[in-house]
Amino acid sequence: MTARRALVVDDSRSARAFLTRVLERYDLKVDGAESAEEAIEYLTHQRPDVIFMDHLMPGMDGFQAVQAIKNNPRTATIPIMMYTSQEGELYLSQARALGAIGVLPKQIKHTDVSKALNQLKLLDEPEVGDMVPVKGPVAPTDAEPPPDTTVERRSPARPKLPPLPPDLRAILDAMLSHHARELHRFVVDSLESQADRVVGDVRLLLHERAEGSTAGGRRRMSWGLGLGLAALLLALLAAVLFGLQWQRLQRSNATLLAAQLSGTQQLLSDTRRNLQLLQAADAAAAASAAAPTNEAGTDAGNPVQSTSIIELVPFGETPLAGARLERVSGLLSRLNAEDFRGVVQIRSIPGRFCMVTGPNGTPALAADATLYSKCEGVGNPRDDNGSAGQRQSVGFANMISLARESARGKYEIQINAGSPDEVLTPYPPISDTLAAGEWNHVAAENNRVEVHWQAAH
Repeated sequence: MTARRALVVDDSRSARAFLTRVLERYDLKVDGAESAEEAIEYLTHQRPDVIFMDHLMPGMDGFQAVQAIKNNPRTATIPIMMYTSQEGELYLSQARALGAIGVLPKQIKHTDVSKALNQLKLLDEPEVGDMVPVKGPVAPTDAEPPPDTTVERRSPARPKLPPLPPDLRAILDAMLSHHARELHRFVVDSLESQADRVVGDVRLLLHERAEGSTAGGRRRMSWGLGLGLAALLLALLAAVLFGLQWQRLQRSNATLLAAQLSGTQQLLSDTRRNLQLLQAADAAAAASAAAPTNEAGTDAGNPVQSTSIIELVPFGETPLAGARLERVSGLLSRLNAEDFRGVVQIRSIPGRFCMVTGPNGTPALAADATLYSKCEGVGNPRDDNGSAGQRQSVGFANMISLARESARGKYEIQINAGSPDEVLTPYPPISDTLAAGEWNHVAAENNRVEVHWQAAH
């Protein structure tokens, strides 16, 4: 079978080398162009299966190049994926309006490339590591105790709550397992990306050294020895960088897990409340089915039904990304399958955290014992000036765009940015003895994403 071919257009040699390294893992032949003009010249005698186009380049930029390629009948059918650091739903809409099929971020992970190639139908089979959804309950193993015999260990400061019902415990276990898988995948993808970048830079260096070498056996031997030593030093440097990166990931993951554990109890409370809301909605639907209707066929006593869900956002995470992306995607799929008609409103509301400067100069949560008066800043590192578009990842924007296409106008999806003043739990009064841990516990309960959907009958 003829090997599939990709064209990477980017004025950065390291960016081209990095993406080339990743694409070659999927058995693609990769050609490169350092400008849009060179890419258009390339297309006069070559026809790749896909083009990865950078946005900001000297001369003709990526959008102008996409427009020129799509206006040429000979090249109009070649799929183009933007490869850029630009993000947001507005940018994605502009790219698709010109003819691009999507956006691949510069800080890519292998799962991003796999999804993009699957979307382009350039992979014969799914990767072994892709997750396959399993329907139905999972039977507990012999090593797990039955739910009704589990003994909960409580600290003296933990409130006396009734034992969790089996269904809520199953939900919590599934959520914790999902977060563990996401954390493992994040660590692996980060290390692989760093490795690919270092290997790509080494290959570029070796290639440049090989082109600049002159004739002469002894000189070539000395160059080979020098290059070998350089490669060894680079490998040692890469190992050190991997170690430092791993330590940073360990510290950041420990902070993330601590924030997630601090919000677990509130998450359980929200889950119980959502279940109650769903049960109430089912009861209301049953009652409305038996109630008399007016001439338009709507419930005369309750013409509009609405409900909502609340998802907490751990400190430092992009609100509309990660676990929230999967939850919203599942909800929109269910509403689409149920032929829902109405409005779905997605709102990200930031909590105000007590922060200090971390070891690498980025905002970090203050220690629980720190006095509130010692906070170096009170706010949210992901607030991003209150812009709804900046609070979502590229993956979330792609998911919303596909959901709107699938809805075919049956319902409207609105994405809004909420204000920090919209609190679920009131913040404690500020005093000389107020601790940062008490304040940040409330901030974690207010740092959330709310999804409201309203069906008009």
